[in-house]
Amino acid sequence: MKYLFYFSFLFVFTNASAQNPEKIKFQKNSTLIYFFPKGENKDSIVKNSNDLFYLVVPDSLKKHIVVYVENGKLIKTTNDSLVKLNYMQGLKYESQFVISEVAEAPKKIKKEFELISLINGASSYEKNKILIQIINKKEEKVVIENVFFYRN
Repeated sequence: MKYLFYFSFLFVFTNASAQNPEKIKFQKNSTLIYFFPKGENKDSIVKNSNDLFYLVVPDSLKKHIVVYVENGKLIKTTNDSLVKLNYMQGLKYESQFVISEVAEAPKKIKKEFELISLINGASSYEKNKILIQIINKKEEKVVIENVFFYRN
């Protein structure tokens, strides 16, 4: 009986003093925009080897974001967060997200954002350099600005 009392006392004492594991909560940040190269992070772009970039924009910001590219054009791929940077010497392009309607089933329409690129004039930027600016039109400020060197 004496051992049972000590065992139960020890059991209650160790359980009472044991720490509860802390729970870590993550909150999704819908104000962050990501633009970075896929693969190695370099400042030069070689045609057909490292011309793919991740462009991740939250849906809440897509209608306010415009991407200006000098000496290049962003081309959408099959992946919605992956774009291809095509070197276009002497041209300036503007890319933005527009809402398109996709028919999923009869009488059911789904609205999606689609990236389109339109020509915006001639570029006066240096040859073999590509300037990329991501601008928030609502706040009228440059969010991200990168310069890449192009080589064949």
